[in-house]
Formats: sequence, C-alpha cells, structure tokens
Amino acid sequence: MQMFGASEVTLNAKVQALEVVTRMACFSQGQRASFPQLLAALAMTEGYLIQLAPGEGKTLAVAIAAVLIAWTGKPLHIVTSNDYLAARDGELMSPLYSACGLTVSAITGETPPHALAACYRESVVYATAKQFLADHLRDDLLLLGARDPVRRRLWHLQNSRAEKHPVMRGLYAVLIDEADGILIDEATTPLIIASPEEDKADMMTAVRLARHLVEQLKAEVDYVLYAKAGNVVHFTEKGKRTIEALSTAFSSYWQVPTRREEIFNLAIMARDVFQLDRHYIIKDGLVVIVDESTGRSMPGRSWSHGIHQSIEARVGVDLTPLTKISARMTFQEFFRNYHRLSGASGTLHGLDMELWKTFGLFILRIPPRTTSQLHIFPKRTYRTRDDKLAGFIAQVEAFNRLKLPVLVGTRRILDSEEIAGILRGKGIHCTVLNAKEHEFEARIVEEAGEFGCVTVATNMAGRGTDIKISPEVESAGGLQVLMFEAHESSRIDWQLFGRAGRQGAKGSAQAYVSLEEELIAKFTPSWFKPLAALMPDRLHMSAKIKLMQWLAQKHASDLSSKQRSHLAFLQKQIREQLGFSKN
Repeated sequence: MQMFGASEVTLNAKVQALEVVTRMACFSQGQRASFPQLLAALAMTEGYLIQLAPGEGKTLAVAIAAVLIAWTGKPLHIVTSNDYLAARDGELMSPLYSACGLTVSAITGETPPHALAACYRESVVYATAKQFLADHLRDDLLLLGARDPVRRRLWHLQNSRAEKHPVMRGLYAVLIDEADGILIDEATTPLIIASPEEDKADMMTAVRLARHLVEQLKAEVDYVLYAKAGNVVHFTEKGKRTIEALSTAFSSYWQVPTRREEIFNLAIMARDVFQLDRHYIIKDGLVVIVDESTGRSMPGRSWSHGIHQSIEARVGVDLTPLTKISARMTFQEFFRNYHRLSGASGTLHGLDMELWKTFGLFILRIPPRTTSQLHIFPKRTYRTRDDKLAGFIAQVEAFNRLKLPVLVGTRRILDSEEIAGILRGKGIHCTVLNAKEHEFEARIVEEAGEFGCVTVATNMAGRGTDIKISPEVESAGGLQVLMFEAHESSRIDWQLFGRAGRQGAKGSAQAYVSLEEELIAKFTPSWFKPLAALMPDRLHMSAKIKLMQWLAQKHASDLSSKQRSHLAFLQKQIREQLGFSKN
C-alpha cells in the first residue's frame, strides 16, 4: 500500500495519517496509544531521536512511526537489539501493519539465505544492526560497489540470469530501537565479511605450537600487556631473545622476527585477554563468540587476523580455516548511508552534542505519563569481591524471604553461574539467562516478575526486556533489581535498572561495588590513586569507592567518545578524498 507520494510528506498530512494509525492500533492491537507515544512517533518521522522512559511503550511508538514512513512506498528497516526482539516485535506488531495495508518480516540468525530477498521485499523489516550491515556488505560485494540506483539497475540488466542477486532494496529509512546502543556503544565496532584464505598450513601449525610455547613467557618480564591502550602487547628485549631461542628448532616460517612475534602475540591474547564464558563459549566443539553488550552468543561469527584460531588452539578444539577480509564497515559509517535516520531509547542523556556532530540528529525528550516509583537505593560498597558477593547473596535472600521477584544482573556468564550455584546451595530456586542458557528466554522473561521468582541474567535481560508484574506483586513492592558489577557506561547500568518500576509501577534497584572490580582497576585515572592516599581518614571508604567508580566510568566513557570522534574524522577525510578522486 502506498498512501503518500514519493515526495516529502507535509506535517499536516502526517497528523491526519496519525489519527488513522491510532485508530488502527486500537482496533488491531487493543492498545490506545498515549500522547507521549503519538508525539514520539510523529517526531521520529521528522528525523528526531526520542528519549522515552523505560516502559512508556517504545515498541508501539516505533511501529506507528514505521507505518507513516512505509506508506511512502519506500523500504523501511527497524533495528532491534537482538534476534529475539526482532522476532517478538515483528510478530507483536503484525496485526497493526496488516490493518494498515502493509506487510512485515523479521530476519534472524535462523532465516535461511535463500529467504532473505523475500523478507526484504516486505514493507517493514525487523532485524539487528549486524544483520542489516552484513546483508548490505554482501550486496555491495556482489554489485562491485554500485550503490546508486542507476548503476544498480544497470547491474540487474546485465546480470538478469545470474545465480545470485542483491537481497536489499536500498537504504532509505531506518528506525533504531535502543538507538544509543547502536549509534554510540557499538559505533566503532566493525562488521567484517570474510572469505577463505589461501593455504596457510605453516601458520596453522605455528598457532598450535605457540599455544604451548607461550607458557614459557613471563608477564612484565618478557612482555607487557597494555590493557588501557586496547590490549596492546609489547615485547621486551629479553622477551624477543626468549622468543628467538624458542623458535630456532622450527621451520623457516619462525625465522622472520616480526612473524614469530605476531604468533606469540596471538597466543598471549588468547591466554590473557579473551576469557572463556565471557568473550566466548564452547558449544558443540566450536568457539562461539559472546557479544558483551547484549550477553548473547553469535554463532557463525569469528575473530579475524588469527585470533579465533589461537583461541581454538588454546581450548583444544579443531582449528577453523583462516579467512581474509573481503569487506568491512563500522556501524557509525553504515547508518550515515541511510537517507532517513531516527529512533528511540530510554538512555540518551549526555549524548546531544556527539549525536548531532556525527549524525546530525537532535534529541527530543518526552516526559513520562506517570511519576516514577522506582526507588534507587544507594550503592553498596566493599573492599573485596568476596565481601561483595556475600553481601549480595544476603540481599537476594532477604528479598526472597519476602517472596518479591528479583532480577540479578551480571556482566559475565561465570558470575551468573557462580551466583546461581550459591543460591541453589542455599535452597533458593533460581533461573539463569545467559548465552549458554537461552533456549527458553521468552518463558524465563514471562515468569521473572512472579512472586518468589529469582532470575540471574547477563545483559540479555537488559535492553528491550519487558518483565510484566501482576497488581499483587506491584502492591507488595514490585520487581527488585540487583546489579553485581557496573558497566563501563552508566547508561547500560540504567538499562538494567529500567527493567523495574515500568509505567509508574513500584520497584527498586541497587548496585554493588568493590575495589577489586575490573572497571576500577582498568579505568580509574592514574592521577587519582596518589590523591586518594592523601584523602583524610574521616572521608569514609564507601565514599572513596563510589568516587573511584564514578571516575572510572567517566574516564571509560570519555575514551570511547574520543575514539568515536576520531573515527568519524577519519571517515570524513576518506569520503572527501574519494570524492576528489572521482571528480
């Protein structure tokens, strides 16, 4: 259905269309859109990023905006945080789209390649950012870079009988749910399309040998790992001599200094940086990457430059073939290619300047319908992780005695399993939701708000997770959220807290912090540590820990912001140089 012409639609026409969509939503969904939802939908069609409080109904607001845009007849993509939400939202909003004369599809990791083109022919397409970018890069490789409509049409005419054809209809409009997660947190993440590398038997053999040889190198003696600089490995002069001595008995492949140091570099990264059940899991004899930002596994994805094979050698599974990069692009660069870009999130605070400078987007903050009853308790601070764990478990027990539902948030799979094991040992039944335990996600989320339910989850229970509670649970105190470890960005902390107290319901959230946390160790500014030693004893240790955590989060956010800004600058230079060369 095409209600509007191809030209830009006037605001007055949009308002009239909005009335129609509102009635259709009430008819098809049984949902009467609120004023904040309607305002958000209208603003998104005008190119604003919308900040809506958690629980205010972003899913419906995005769907209403999608109808208004899709009525122009142009392709529309809706980005969700994960495959589960893509499938859920596509199915949930299907009656609305159907009532409005539109079609909808959801693309997930389970969608077979031969079905992609049909999915993209629908009026509205739900998928993750990774899915959209991967399909775009594959199309780009097929079209040999022919991105403009005329060159694409010429390609189709010349290759009408080709076995493979592009699957996407172009990049016209995109609505990003949880926009800060994609445009900020994952902005510099490159998605790489790889192809099989030529015979690299020597390197594969070297990777296997290095897994054992690396045990003879000592940290801070033979090499230094600079975590704050992005996990850069620097070999000392002693380390270089040790590596040379260890390599003399091997083939000529090892006799080139830069090559053997690179092999040891990979082995060190596999041992000291990439952690099992944090960065990856072992499933069916394969190393499967875990997306730290979402807590979800990513089957079929692999690290490049030999990292993946070094990790496989480390854990003792069969090595997968080496690959070479055929195409790569960051999310920041990808979303700048859309003609129309907008979206929504509950955590856009502090991002106004960066989003304007990078994407030309303004943020519109819409106040909630009802006053929030979410109670944020002061942070609980401890010197050691063991003390924090004991206090954390005690609080879960206290809530469980009151039969209140509890959501425990962790950053790592190992932490979620450890906490669940301790709780079960104390006779508390709990459910685990992480990259290894995700088959029953929908059921786990559905039950997480019931009386006496304890759910231990990684970031899988963060963005987009809607935990329903009954009126009886709400009157008893609502959902209680406990965060075991802070994230590098406070916005991700708030995403977890936002699972409670939705739509004015009661609930609480509390964070636990210790001096031994990775965030504090890695990102506390070097100038603060000697200053902390000079602080008067009357300044309570709790205040020092809270200050250190705040400084660490701010330092981490500032570093990330500088990286994104530098990337945007480099991409601008490349575009200008390419434009000059084409002219």
